[in-house]
Amino acid sequence: MTEAHGYRPKWGWFAAFAVGVLVYPWDDSLRIALPIGFAVTLLLVFVPRWPSRRTLAPLVVWLAVAFAAVIAIALVASPPDPDQAGSAIFVVVVAAMLLTGSLLWWRSVRRPPIRGKGPEREVRAVLDADTSQWERGQEPDSLLRVVVGSGGYLTLLDCPAEQARELRRTQRLRLTEPDRRGRVRVRIGDVLTPGLFTTEPTGLPGRPWSFRRARWLAALAVPTAVLVIAGVLAGVVAAVWFLGGYGWLFLLPALFWGGLAAMWAGQVRESWQTLQGPLTPRRAGLAHRHVWPGAPLRGWMVMEPGWPVQFEVAHCPPEFAAELLNHRRVWLYETPTTGEAAFGLPGQDGYLKVLLSDLGRRILPEEEPVLVEAG
Repeated sequence: MTEAHGYRPKWGWFAAFAVGVLVYPWDDSLRIALPIGFAVTLLLVFVPRWPSRRTLAPLVVWLAVAFAAVIAIALVASPPDPDQAGSAIFVVVVAAMLLTGSLLWWRSVRRPPIRGKGPEREVRAVLDADTSQWERGQEPDSLLRVVVGSGGYLTLLDCPAEQARELRRTQRLRLTEPDRRGRVRVRIGDVLTPGLFTTEPTGLPGRPWSFRRARWLAALAVPTAVLVIAGVLAGVVAAVWFLGGYGWLFLLPALFWGGLAAMWAGQVRESWQTLQGPLTPRRAGLAHRHVWPGAPLRGWMVMEPGWPVQFEVAHCPPEFAAELLNHRRVWLYETPTTGEAAFGLPGQDGYLKVLLSDLGRRILPEEEPVLVEAG
């Protein structure tokens, strides 16, 4: 047996299988469902490596569609008897959750559409990043930044690893004229990939959150959560009333949606309370020598003398990046602990969600990291 590097069985799937057996109605269908479920669980536990998400996601979607179609045909062709209502409801709920989850997963990992117009032209392209780590076996990121021609900037949204290495070797690519939103069709070798072309190093477009939206969300969070929880509880009561002992099967999705609504309301209210604090400038530095607004950003800032913390931004809007580049500072809404926090700008109706993490130790002022000259 060939062992994969770092391979460990995923024992947690056995726990999921056990929970499924407990909630599954104990009837004649269990004789078929039990061995099939156990075989699938063994695959999930012991298979060391699955195909890539982009390859696996559409396969899962088609399997979910086929499963839902079979269930729908079976319910129409042979309606369940009253004593089989529990099993039918359970199978329908599982099929609906599987289909919805697979569609959401496929949407999150599918390849972006390739857009552009006009004929392709060849340009000189230089990767604006340190690629030496590729020689040590690290795969290139699928999102790459490239300087093209004399004054253009290109963000490759989904560049395959082989094409990234070829681009580093040849420093040449072909692209079409950008449309009104800056989208282009990029050809590296024989492979097409989508890209975003700009005349400024603005990377992916980003828009900060507005206070108006945060205020409305904070006002609606608790009533919305109460309505959702009341609705799912009423659904459980109605299911028990009309279906008798099989109505308890609705309790699990009810607990899920009710807990999700309560967690969302708590997070929204906590974020709004964070924005009520004072806006304080903080000395900040960068983890790298440049900032691509609209792209992921990592750096550090000094909370107080001798206490630096890291911050991570998923999508940095241009105005926040300009403040960090020009003045080497960020404006932080005071928060008592590390975790989710908010950056702002004086006099602007917008804020930026960030993630703060402690560096792990306090250091003396003379040991503080030196600010990187970004430009």
